[in-house]
Amino acid sequence: MPQSYSQRVHFYYCILVALKINAKTKKSGGIRGKNNFLLKWLRNAQNNTIFPPDITSEIEWLRAKIISSGPDTDLEPMLQYVYDTAKRAETLRLGS
Repeated sequence: MPQSYSQRVHFYYCILVALKINAKTKKSGGIRGKNNFLLKWLRNAQNNTIFPPDITSEIEWLRAKIISSGPDTDLEPMLQYVYDTAKRAETLRLGS
């Protein structure tokens, strides 16, 4: 559990950076294109075990959230919020 916040912060940082890079390098696919990218990115992250096992539940939750929210729901603000919250929790835990 001690590394839980650090791992979560790192995971959300990576997914947000991947979204920004995808937006800069691809033609705009709109929100549907962004969601398709996220689903593929998450599947690759899970299949290639890029992140620690603790993050697997986070990946599964995000994939389910994207699918249940529908193809036209922009989840990037939610991802940013989760990242910001995890970062604050990590900072508080470290006492910085």
